[in-house]
Amino acid sequence: MVDRSAEARTPRGDGTDGRVLAGIGERIGRLRTDREWSRPALAEAARVTEQRLADVEDELATPTLAELTELANVLNVQLAELFTDAVPGPAAVVMRGDEVPTVESGDVAVQVLTPRSVLPGMYAARYRLSPTGVGVRPVQHEGHDWLYVLSGELRVDFEQDSVTLRAGDSASFGATVWHRLVVPGEEPAEFLAVGATLLTTPAD
Repeated sequence: MVDRSAEARTPRGDGTDGRVLAGIGERIGRLRTDREWSRPALAEAARVTEQRLADVEDELATPTLAELTELANVLNVQLAELFTDAVPGPAAVVMRGDEVPTVESGDVAVQVLTPRSVLPGMYAARYRLSPTGVGVRPVQHEGHDWLYVLSGELRVDFEQDSVTLRAGDSASFGATVWHRLVVPGEEPAEFLAVGATLLTTPAD
């Protein structure tokens, strides 16, 4: 289950996060209806309470990055599709740097850089990860990941090995392998990530 110890209801339009995520609750509700999910069923599948989902859909609460990831996976859409209704044009889709929403959850901040399904099954995002003892939770998912460090230091832990990347370094690997991201230094790490979107937590 998602840790909700720090969750609190946020009135509609209250604070920067509310402005950044304006409309995201309505999109989640519309996608749920289009895919014929009841609210209780979607809440259970996405591992949130029904009340929490209701608050998110009614824009009375700001969803965390973990919750958005779970909802996108269950609804079978890219994370970016929860942020915008914009339909890609015939040639190119431009996302201006000052218009890309940033979602923060704990030690992680992310900007989704691929609107809608520009490349089916793929995503590109910019992350900022703060120093922490354990890093983000380990994940496995289909496809491959490519990481490029913009600043700071990033360590990628695998089951049997680990690699440390610094600004200008990159790494690519099969994402079906258990992996976890950790910032070993005292400064946040900023990096680009390109890969598949569907995430699952490895079995204990």
